[in-house]
Amino acid sequence: MKLILVACGTALATSTVVARKIEQIAQENGIECKTVQAKAVDAIKKYEELHPDAIVCTCQLEGEINVPLINGRAFLTGINIKSTTDQLLEILKK
Repeated sequence: MKLILVACGTALATSTVVARKIEQIAQENGIECKTVQAKAVDAIKKYEELHPDAIVCTCQLEGEINVPLINGRAFLTGINIKSTTDQLLEILKK
């Protein structure tokens, strides 16, 4: 199972929308995936605790990150959604 950390400013509405879209994409492609949401200020701590396969964020993150970092704004706006979805699927299929 893949673990994706989803970060946004408050870990409420925006990250919920993004997390649900990630889960939907994974399900449509037959991939087991769990998402965990975090506030931007807590994202690095969550990353260090959980060791996710990737981080999808709608904000800037400060700190050392050694997993793929995906700009999650495409899941909200639809702009560049194909390339962002392809990037996510490449990670999920590894």
